[in-house]
Amino acid sequence: MGVPVLGGGSLLTQGASFFVNPRLGGDGNSGIRIDRPLDTLSKALSMATADQNDVVYMLASDNSASGTTDYQSDTLEWDKDGVHLVGINSGNMVGMRSRIAQLSTATEVAPLLTWSASNCLCSNIHLFHGVDDADSKGCLNVTGSRNRFYRCHIAGIGHATMDTANNYSLQISGGEENLFEDCVIGLDTIARGTAANSELRLVSGATRNIFRNCLFTTYAEAAGHQFVLVPVNGIDRYTLFDNCLFINMPTGVASGTSMTEVFDVTGGGSPDGLLLLKDCAFVGAGDWEAATESGKVFVYGAASESNAITSGQAMAVDAS
Repeated sequence: MGVPVLGGGSLLTQGASFFVNPRLGGDGNSGIRIDRPLDTLSKALSMATADQNDVVYMLASDNSASGTTDYQSDTLEWDKDGVHLVGINSGNMVGMRSRIAQLSTATEVAPLLTWSASNCLCSNIHLFHGVDDADSKGCLNVTGSRNRFYRCHIAGIGHATMDTANNYSLQISGGEENLFEDCVIGLDTIARGTAANSELRLVSGATRNIFRNCLFTTYAEAAGHQFVLVPVNGIDRYTLFDNCLFINMPTGVASGTSMTEVFDVTGGGSPDGLLLLKDCAFVGAGDWEAATESGKVFVYGAASESNAITSGQAMAVDAS
């Protein structure tokens, strides 16, 4: 049938297949044969046709970061509806070897990737934004709708210089009905939070987005840091977190700082919405939301025996 056999990550589609191998490919190749891959995702996307379920396969051929990364000198714009991006690698959750990152000599890349397309699958991709440049902000900004991000690691603020205001790992800006499933969002190797930044920002009326079985990680060096920031007019209808874990590396485990809250939410505005948490848990923070409560955070799940008020707070094991 002419469909490449690539294992569980491949898609049966009426569209074309394009292959990218940053280590062994070249943009002078056809890209339509697995043994004649392109070098860059931007070239593959330029060849794809919107709304035909074309698929760009990013082939890992090395275990090193440098050997499996498409380095960007400017924002990569994924802007064609119905064009999918699939990494061919082991399918692990953290630091997978189909990787997009900023070129170390580039500056003012803000964000690393803008996903403005809709009706796309992005699977098995590692996004890493970490350079010595304070003007490079944001790892992934999603403005499109009805996309599925499956088993992606979205890691922003990957250098100490990037601990700047309004920086983030993931931002959903007005995007609607996106699903993030089995994703890792954040980074626990670079301390952050001295400036006002977060792992996830929900802004501009983000609507009906769902996070399922996701792991949010951070390494706070200030109590005022938070996992999720929702400013006024940030969300519409609801945002659902289903079976998600929020892990901050606190004092005693690493040299981090326990955070005051998981969510920093400003209530009111129009549009406005709710944050719904089902069977979620956190560690390295004092509460889901601090004393100044928005009334927008609703939690369902078992409460720990030593803290019946805070459902989902992971507690250290005491000696029996």
